[in-house]
Amino acid sequence: MSNKTFRTDINGLRAIAVISVVFFHFSLQGFEGGFVGVDIFFVISGFLMTGIIVKGLENKKFSIIDFYIARARRIIPALALLCLVLLVVGWFLIAPDDYSKLAREADRALLFLSNNYYYKNSGYFDTESHERMLLHTWTLSVEWQFYIIYPLVLVGLSKLGLNRLPYAICILFIGSFSWSVYKSYVDPNYAFYLLPSRAWEMMLGGLAFYLSRTDFLDRYKNNIFYIGLTLILLAIFVYDPETRWPGVAALLPTLGTGLVIYAGKNNIFLSNIVAQKLGDWSYSIYLWHWPLVVALILVGIDEFTWLSIVLILLSVFLGWLSFSIIENPLRKYLSKKNNWITLLVILIALAVILFPAEKIRKNKGYIERLSGEVYRILNAANDRFEGMDKCHNKRNKNYQECIYGEGHVGVIVMGDSHAMSFLPAVVEAYAEREQSVLDLTRSGCPTLFGVNSIYGDGCKDFLAESVKTLEKYKDIPIYLSNRYSAFLVGDNEKESKTMPVIYFDKEYSGIDESYTNEINSNYMSSICAVAENNPVYMFRPVPELIKHVPKTMGRSLLYKGKFVRVSVSREYYEKRNRLANKLIDELEQRCGIVALEVADYLCDENHCYGDIDGQPIYFDDDHLNTKGAKLFLDTLR
Repeated sequence: MSNKTFRTDINGLRAIAVISVVFFHFSLQGFEGGFVGVDIFFVISGFLMTGIIVKGLENKKFSIIDFYIARARRIIPALALLCLVLLVVGWFLIAPDDYSKLAREADRALLFLSNNYYYKNSGYFDTESHERMLLHTWTLSVEWQFYIIYPLVLVGLSKLGLNRLPYAICILFIGSFSWSVYKSYVDPNYAFYLLPSRAWEMMLGGLAFYLSRTDFLDRYKNNIFYIGLTLILLAIFVYDPETRWPGVAALLPTLGTGLVIYAGKNNIFLSNIVAQKLGDWSYSIYLWHWPLVVALILVGIDEFTWLSIVLILLSVFLGWLSFSIIENPLRKYLSKKNNWITLLVILIALAVILFPAEKIRKNKGYIERLSGEVYRILNAANDRFEGMDKCHNKRNKNYQECIYGEGHVGVIVMGDSHAMSFLPAVVEAYAEREQSVLDLTRSGCPTLFGVNSIYGDGCKDFLAESVKTLEKYKDIPIYLSNRYSAFLVGDNEKESKTMPVIYFDKEYSGIDESYTNEINSNYMSSICAVAENNPVYMFRPVPELIKHVPKTMGRSLLYKGKFVRVSVSREYYEKRNRLANKLIDELEQRCGIVALEVADYLCDENHCYGDIDGQPIYFDDDHLNTKGAKLFLDTLR
């Protein structure tokens, strides 16, 4: 097979990949595993790039610079167009905070660093991630980083002999796959976003390339094709966002893709005209579909509707349009120019976008574009305790003692980010007494001594240090709060994983009765241990409102001319927090803690609300902002 040979089967695989991803993102029922389309793309990329590099080396005509320029011609024009259109449209339609984030995402995408950016700032399946217009460009960053490193590695190894390359690729495959499996347990976001734990999928494509050059199993290729296709479809229809990913589970679609590529069959399923056209447009369809998904979410639609069907068709149309007027024509035009002209054109295009994007980011999305009322509501998301960034969010493995205010320590605030959200009110109340506040809070770290987090963020060590600190502050009262129900029964945000994120001796396979009982028991022992030496005042659960309060209200006012109240029913609140409130009642009886009512301030008989008189009292969906915290001042005084 020469470089010029067009593989209709591979083009058909592209169609399967992009359609599965699009259907998954638009929440089409039955395609819960559609995210595996990305992994199909990675295997295809590894196969094609290995072929280009190896054949070039064999013919002694391979140029790394030519390889890089060819990849840039293929990827950058359509991506640059997408970023430009989003920034222009965003000026008129997107709220400042979202617009500022979009600008940052655009520069990370065009510099092919978005996978690193999203690794540090979000999880792919998190609710917050679904509001990031360019989240899907993480895959392009992974591929680009692969394009940069892979030819250098193969060229270097070829000095030892071209015949050794397949063995080297096999070793790289095993190493990266092993790392991916390990990281999928200890740092799932790393495993998902970063090249070292994704490279094995490209390596698998490389192995498929070498296997395709042999006559090994030739007579079984028809069966191999159907086995491979079955594996791909199984992954699409059986997996869901709770599948640990990538890791071992990713072998199903990637091996399936490798088998289909190896078989090389022009089956009608892959070679029909619809599959071929979708394969041609797949890159541009992939680029344009996700911003449309986010647009639905921004206007308050987060499930499959008739409008989703319209936007799926619009994704295909925009993909065709982008392919027809930008992607294909520019690739052909630039391929006729020398590398320096191509590089100059690309750099100019990047500069035209990157400089305005940086200005948008520095000006915080140009808040002056909005009416005062919209700005006031959206800005409630920033109305949070100043110490959040000073201490609370910066506690990695290095423990530090944080004290706010003047005078001796009069009170301690202990717990996770829900405890942190009460700090503005506690600090103000104790400033009136000329006393300071000791902050023993850490995000995502419940008051469960000996607990570990699957994210490996040092929660266990932080709690151990906190216990030592408490020995210096015996008899000082403690205000304690946790997002209890999230740890007892799982998160409540749409699309959030319900797998436990904490464990003691070994990780849990799911949230069941034994898990809940162990968490409940450890809450009892941990908090009772604290209460032996310190008076403990324990806030009952803060209502979790599922939707981001300031954003939902502000966007509604911006897009619809009126804001909607974000709320959950009182019945839902009480049902979700039944175990948490039962735990607090038992702690009152056994350990003498004092329970502090929360719902009385935030709920009426029928609902729990995220605002008071149109002013948000949360900074997201489940954390009180400063205004919300200060509703409890009388309780704290």
